[in-house]
Amino acid sequence: MNFFSKAGLVAAIIVQAGVAHAATEWNNNTVYAEPGQIVSYQGQLYTNGWWTKGENPASSGPWGVWRTVSGQVAATSAPTAAPSSKPTTIPTLTASPKPTASAAPTSTPISTAGSTANAWNPATTYAEKGNVVSYQGELYRNEWWTRGDVPSASGAFGVWRKISAATATPTATAKPVATPAPTAAPTAAPTATAKPTATPVITVKPSPTPVVTAAPTATPTLAPTATPKPSATPAPVGSLIPPRSLTLEQPGDIGTLRAAQLRSFNHSPFQSTGYWVQPGDVLLVNYSYTGSTPNKQPEIWLHNIDDDTWNYDTAQKVKLNVGSNSIVSNVKAAVYVAAFNTPTNGELKVELASGGRVMPRFVLGQHTQDDWLKMLSQNGDAPYAELVSTRMMLTASLAKAMRHVDDPVALMTLWDEIVRLEDEQYGIKPGNTYPHNPTPHRFHFVELAPYDGWMYAWQYRMASASDDAAIGSVLNSKKLKTDGWGPWHELGHQYQMSTFTWKDQTEVTVNLSSAYVQRGLGQPSRYETQGTWTKTFAYLNQATRDFATQSDLFVRATMFWQLDLAFGKDFYAKVGTSYRNMSAAQRPTTDAAETQAFVIEASRAAGYDLTPFFTQWGIAVTTDTQTKLRGMGLKTLTDPIWLNRDSKVLYQPR
Repeated sequence: MNFFSKAGLVAAIIVQAGVAHAATEWNNNTVYAEPGQIVSYQGQLYTNGWWTKGENPASSGPWGVWRTVSGQVAATSAPTAAPSSKPTTIPTLTASPKPTASAAPTSTPISTAGSTANAWNPATTYAEKGNVVSYQGELYRNEWWTRGDVPSASGAFGVWRKISAATATPTATAKPVATPAPTAAPTAAPTATAKPTATPVITVKPSPTPVVTAAPTATPTLAPTATPKPSATPAPVGSLIPPRSLTLEQPGDIGTLRAAQLRSFNHSPFQSTGYWVQPGDVLLVNYSYTGSTPNKQPEIWLHNIDDDTWNYDTAQKVKLNVGSNSIVSNVKAAVYVAAFNTPTNGELKVELASGGRVMPRFVLGQHTQDDWLKMLSQNGDAPYAELVSTRMMLTASLAKAMRHVDDPVALMTLWDEIVRLEDEQYGIKPGNTYPHNPTPHRFHFVELAPYDGWMYAWQYRMASASDDAAIGSVLNSKKLKTDGWGPWHELGHQYQMSTFTWKDQTEVTVNLSSAYVQRGLGQPSRYETQGTWTKTFAYLNQATRDFATQSDLFVRATMFWQLDLAFGKDFYAKVGTSYRNMSAAQRPTTDAAETQAFVIEASRAAGYDLTPFFTQWGIAVTTDTQTKLRGMGLKTLTDPIWLNRDSKVLYQPR
């Protein structure tokens, strides 16, 4: 079972029925934790697509959590789950259902069958997986970083797992730490993070250290001789058959740079081989190295793209010993190599001496479109097809790759440009000093056949449903360029900075990346074409405004975007650089602190005291923040930059 929420789980839930539906009246203070609950509001039925609280159904909009339901309002009764169906338009939002914190339990630890556990405390940070706590007489164990998530309300995909006394770890106790882990984006089943003001709650956050499961399913064994066996001459560049001899890339530890850049998810550890296996297939893998001994052994990962677990838990992972390693496959899977070692002064060489079946594998710079078509034709029995560029790897079922990939050269060139743009937005460029440099690991977008949502971002990957409209926007170069908000959005979750993603902003600040890419590719602004600016100015013209209660995610996103429009496309590069340069002790860790810190850092990047801007948007600037701003020697903002929009940038006070 998958115990983790994913950023980006979006299911447009639509009920088509001509009968009366029993529904409770929507309540602003009620938590609707499970998707498919039906409520009535002003005579209309609605059903939620993910966790929600306080979002008005009538103003949810085409991309919001609530969808209208056909039928009549019947007598009030418990809500019933509605069947899900694919959206008729491409939903690109992601969200994460997570319950908010409730009152703290009693503080008395309990002991059951030799397992002592401290009482759960909403103010305690449980940073490492496996902490055992007691709550209302039950024992729970956390699956990842958490603070403030109520154990009993965690649900099937939540952070807490109820455990029996027999399974409790005897020595596991809650371990508070001073510095919280980076905020996760998942964007959906999910990641809309709910954090109360009084007791900050940062939900769905992975461990601050990389989690790499390396225990092999099939134990590698040394052949009688330690000398790697010779094989056929490696295929030349441009060959339709992938080479069997690989000099591994050494990108380094997968989590170090990610953590320093305040990102939420590790990028892909995979280096593509272009081979796949069936259960029972035998791989003979030779491994050797030159120079100093690597501090970690490279690994073979046999990975089925249907794996929907946090760390690809169903993959068969085998550490390679020097010499010959015999691996019997337990799964139908693609064959990857993963190197986690600190880069050495020598080379790591891996050879698939025998075993493995060829799958279509296009490499940008090595293959042409004609090569791709020949690969598809010659390897029609393969379950997958793969496309690889400098920054991106795409893996899909053979059928979807054949249907949607129009021009592999254009597609992978475009993906590299999209990654470059999202790097650029946050001040990440080649040649920059650490940690302002691009990740050497690739991003990985996979088709997840069993997934019935739309798209999500998570550990090691971004994933798309097999629905043609969803996976098509990932694999087709024309759709990706002109209608790729969804894929750009999910990549944006890989960049999203936790330091200015306070309560309920996970699905807001991520759209900075989509808007930046859309402009960078010369496409018209979604905020213009879909009428968001009209809603924005209607909100700004209200007599009183409260940003925290504005339910339209895209209206909220335009506040962040107006800062780019006013102060230039390098505005968030300055902000991102400033946050990355902060020490851990300086970084904000509560919603209130994150909000005020953003006011300060945005003002620093702009060179202006932005108090009038944030006040106009309904964000209160505290007295302490105002004092700090006065001490920074900033210019006074006199231009109403909140009147800017994509099609008419009236004010650029620089």
